[in-house]
Amino acid sequence: MSRARHLSHPGSPWSCSRRITRMTEAPVLAPLLQPFSGLALQVRRATGAVVARPLELSAIRQELAVALGGKLSGVTVEGEPGIGKTRLLLAASELATAGGFTTIVVTADEEIHGPFLLARSIVGALEAAGVAGTGTPAAEATARSLDALWGREEPGFASLPPDQKLLRTLDLTAIALRTLAAGRPVALLIDDLQWADDDSLRLLRYIVRADAASPLFLMAAIRPEEFAVVTEAVNLIADMERLGMVRRLKLSRFSQVETAQFLRHVLGGKIDPAGAAAMHAQAEGVPFIVEELAHAYRDTAMIQEIDGAWTLAKNAERLVPSAVRTLISRRSAHVPEATKVALGEAAVLGRHFSLKDLQALRVQLGEGEPTLDALEESMSPAVRTGLLVQHAEESPADYSFSHDQVREFAAAGLTPARRRAIHGAIVQLLMLGEPAPGSLPLLAHHAKAAGDAAVCIRFSIQATRNALAASAPEEVLRVVELALPTASTPQDRLALLQARDDALDMLRRPSDRLEGLAEIAALAEALGDAHLEMEVQLRRAAALRLSEDWDQAAELARGIRRRAREEGDRRIELAACLELGQALVHVPLGEAFSISTHDVDLDAADEAYRRAEDLAEELEDQTSLAGAIRELGVIALARGREWFVERVMAGEHIPFIAAIAGGAPLQDVLASTPIAPVMKEARDRFERAMELYERAGDRRGAMSSIIALAYVSWAPDIHFGSGAGRHIEEIRRLASRMDTMTKESERALAEAQMLYGAHVFSRAKVVPDLAVSRGEEAYRQARVIGDRALEFLAAGGTAMAHLDLDDVDAAKGWLERAASAAAEAPTPFRARMLEMWRGLWRAATGDAAGMRAHLERAVQFAADQGLTAARCEALALLALKAAWHGAEADDEELLKVAEEAANEAKAIVELLPGHPPWRAQADAALARVALARGAGKEAVQAAMSSLAHLQSALQEDLHVEILLPVAEVVMAAGSPEEKQLVQFFLQLMLAMTAQRTLDDRVRVRWFRSPVGRRLVELAGSLEKMSMRPGESDGGPRVDQADTELLKLLTEGLTNGEMAKRLGEEEPAVARRLAEMFARLGTPSRSEATAFAFREQVV
Repeated sequence: MSRARHLSHPGSPWSCSRRITRMTEAPVLAPLLQPFSGLALQVRRATGAVVARPLELSAIRQELAVALGGKLSGVTVEGEPGIGKTRLLLAASELATAGGFTTIVVTADEEIHGPFLLARSIVGALEAAGVAGTGTPAAEATARSLDALWGREEPGFASLPPDQKLLRTLDLTAIALRTLAAGRPVALLIDDLQWADDDSLRLLRYIVRADAASPLFLMAAIRPEEFAVVTEAVNLIADMERLGMVRRLKLSRFSQVETAQFLRHVLGGKIDPAGAAAMHAQAEGVPFIVEELAHAYRDTAMIQEIDGAWTLAKNAERLVPSAVRTLISRRSAHVPEATKVALGEAAVLGRHFSLKDLQALRVQLGEGEPTLDALEESMSPAVRTGLLVQHAEESPADYSFSHDQVREFAAAGLTPARRRAIHGAIVQLLMLGEPAPGSLPLLAHHAKAAGDAAVCIRFSIQATRNALAASAPEEVLRVVELALPTASTPQDRLALLQARDDALDMLRRPSDRLEGLAEIAALAEALGDAHLEMEVQLRRAAALRLSEDWDQAAELARGIRRRAREEGDRRIELAACLELGQALVHVPLGEAFSISTHDVDLDAADEAYRRAEDLAEELEDQTSLAGAIRELGVIALARGREWFVERVMAGEHIPFIAAIAGGAPLQDVLASTPIAPVMKEARDRFERAMELYERAGDRRGAMSSIIALAYVSWAPDIHFGSGAGRHIEEIRRLASRMDTMTKESERALAEAQMLYGAHVFSRAKVVPDLAVSRGEEAYRQARVIGDRALEFLAAGGTAMAHLDLDDVDAAKGWLERAASAAAEAPTPFRARMLEMWRGLWRAATGDAAGMRAHLERAVQFAADQGLTAARCEALALLALKAAWHGAEADDEELLKVAEEAANEAKAIVELLPGHPPWRAQADAALARVALARGAGKEAVQAAMSSLAHLQSALQEDLHVEILLPVAEVVMAAGSPEEKQLVQFFLQLMLAMTAQRTLDDRVRVRWFRSPVGRRLVELAGSLEKMSMRPGESDGGPRVDQADTELLKLLTEGLTNGEMAKRLGEEEPAVARRLAEMFARLGTPSRSEATAFAFREQVV
């Protein structure tokens, strides 16, 4: 609707202006005729820099640059109330002022209107600021424009027709702005453009066309729902779009990471992640509400600064800040009473609702059947004021409340009796027929609100069972929190409390479990149930184990085991044995694949699991039997791994690697070792566990056994063979498949983390094709899920992978991506890593000065942050790169930098725990420095020291950055024996790299890179080495169709899931499987899966 009709008589846009003119001619108002800007924006940004809007700020800077170039340009920022439009407008005003613009910031008002009111504020502000000077053409043009806008007619023009007077006003204002901009660029920034008077909007449309070639910047903040019904505003922006003068920016709500960053600015310090997440959820990412919540919580002392971090009190009361309540109240005041009533009823239905549900509710309440058109008409004012969001026709819901606090405000308008009646009617509607499982939590909620405790408890207990079966622990906690205060009988409370404990177990929250178990223990004691008392103790042992209080958990499990055996309770004894085994090996059932033998009691765990195996057999508990057998397989695998570690520590592993690098089949090499029977036991146990899990219908357990079988089948090849990249990728695929069977909400994150893990592993093992591809995939996945930390690491790691291939241009692009991720969520760690990566990139391009500057900054950053290990890492890198460039350019200054950095790194590393590679890197740098100075003997000593430290640290990674300088030094100044040893290492490394890299093009690129080429030159003859990926290690050959089926079996897919993946009918897949089982001699899915691993088919 045009706002003009509220301001002046139709057809006479100047009638109101004439009235104002006559009034302002009165002498009593003379002091008020001084220039002023009635709608100047009087707001300051309390939180400093704009947060989480880098793209928007960049767009504003670009358009300001266009205006500085002499052309009118514009920007709109559009979004819901509270989204941060005004904050961005003020940031733009600071940018414009800093850029040399005359900056005017004004705001339209929802209730204050008048002819040219906004325009008068703009021109009045220009004159009041004195930007035109005194007696200048610009000053005269501004004064004439302001007179015309106020309706003060110049002599000789009083007789002009109204339309010509209007045109003259438009001309004078356009001329004034053009004249001012000729001397200094002008920036006009308007908040809430949708509320501007029509006369001012027409004037802005005229200026856009008349002053298009002037250095003018126009920016407007807009609320889209209200803007859409203001014709003149729509026409203004449409004109600018047609002329290519405007960039429209649509602001979205903050992500959780952005909310945390914003809170850091609001509170002036670090925010505890849990508190940030809670406030983000309550505010739903709306910046205004986030800020008001932070102030409200601080004012009520519900958030305190503890150990340098703002921490929200546990179970802090949910607040509605007064400023937020006022904003919603003001919006609500503009809708009719019928709309408020409908909104209150819809608010009880939920955040999202359909008109059909609202119609059915009215019928259930006995209030007649309103038409859908009538209900839609009643909702229209709420949509226009931003209280509701209307959805497309195909959407399940017709409307949503714009924010949950809007819904709560609407519901609060109902009387308590009316709310109870509505909740009761909803319960009756939901109980028509058999309630759907997904509706049970909602039914319980409405039943409680209606005062029907029995219905609430009955459906709450059923809902928790369904949620636990669906691995949805958060839903369980929500339902229990709702229903527990209503539960009155011990049995009902026990069912809810046990469900809550199971959910907390899924969420790995042991501290909360220990608190809740106290009430279950009290109930068990009151009921006099000995079995329940021991079960509660087992739950407590599990919670202690998850708290990593291994000894206390094991002691408690032993005590329960003794008591259960004395009382003849076989089931509790079985559970206690399984719990004891987990506590002794420090890993939950089904999650161990390769455990360390340090600080664990393998023998005691073996005894506990063997007793569990016997009890499960006796009780015919297939799931527990499968769990015990699988864990016994893990223990056997751990003993096999321990044997291999001992061989490495004794230096006896090199012959294995040499044989494999020479082309000998890995299985043949392993079969000759004393540990072969133990590894066979592990394999047999995993195969049996898989079969039992499959028979019990436990798909996650079966998948866990498949992954364990993959480990025992592939672990030797990963560490010693040529299939490292391929097998780690297969394990990633299988682990991702298992995640899809459980934590649906975490699947994308788990996949991204696994991709990044495969990328890191591939770089360490020098598998360049996988390093690049998985790094790029991890980056894309991190972008999708909004994980800034992973996005940053994946981008930087991918840049380094491209550097390994000497592709400096691609590496630069990925470094820019990393820098962009760091800019959106800056941290000291990311700043330091960027400096290190940029230093390595500069080194690869031959820029020694740039390399040194970046790496020295990384060292300084680490020192400033008090991070000793990070400083040592940066020093070692600086030493390596400065030594290389100094030796190449015969630059003594760089050699001295390398020497000092290496010696400092060596001094620091002695103080650090573990076995980082930085001592070996420092020695390699010193070796190169000594060789460049002609000290051959000293150089070789340092080189051999580097190798010795690398071996003593049991580093399985290849560390090309160490091997290359060591090899160059030894081949230049070492003894024949030392040269032979180093060449042997290089030949092994090059052979393994060639065998592991499946992509021919990437393999060629790596060997042609400066590093690869130089290593080949130093390695000597490679004739005895196999320099291409090996074929499958044998076993019975299967055709491509069978291989495809076997691979799907290893993913634990059902026939139906296989059919969908293959695009076939399920009966056809079942027939193909049966035929394959017959050909392979494997009577079941589990045996066929075991065959696939055993015969190296997948």
